[in-house]
Amino acid sequence: KNYFAEVEQIAFAPSHLVPGIEASPDKMLQGRLFSYADTHRHRLGTNYLQIPVNCPYNTRVRTYQRDGPQAVDSNHEGAPNYFPNSFSGPDLTPRALEHQQTFSGEVARYNNADDDNFTQAGIFYRDVLKPEEKTRLVQNLAGHMKNAQEFIQKRAVRNFSQADPEYGRRIQELLDAYKQ
Repeated sequence: KNYFAEVEQIAFAPSHLVPGIEASPDKMLQGRLFSYADTHRHRLGTNYLQIPVNCPYNTRVRTYQRDGPQAVDSNHEGAPNYFPNSFSGPDLTPRALEHQQTFSGEVARYNNADDDNFTQAGIFYRDVLKPEEKTRLVQNLAGHMKNAQEFIQKRAVRNFSQADPEYGRRIQELLDAYKQ
């Protein structure tokens, strides 16, 4: 019916696999897994998978890919575009994980939940920033956090406090001042 919509915008890629089917470790295929999809993003725009001829049949796509040229769906109705979030955003789907292969050890996704995410930030705050830079930083953070829901503010302050107690305390003081 519409040659452009149905043929010229179609985007086949070997990376479009259903859960349970995985690509082989073939080096040519591994390169194509990346390059085909990347070419489609360049040719059709970042939201090429939303174009009706390319979107999955009878399902709702839940990714963090949004905005930009050719956003042809509801644009996730204003949901947050970051992971993890507290607003029912897309989450990891265990049934879509690749199986483990043994090479010289087990190969699987790396879970970084127990990584130290605070020491380096604390060193930066304490040892690198000058006092006036620290002040600008906490003012900027608190100014952007003041309209967030309280449970998110508390979580953020707890994270900044883990980096450095003074860091979190100063942000909390400014948030308290904004509430008055």
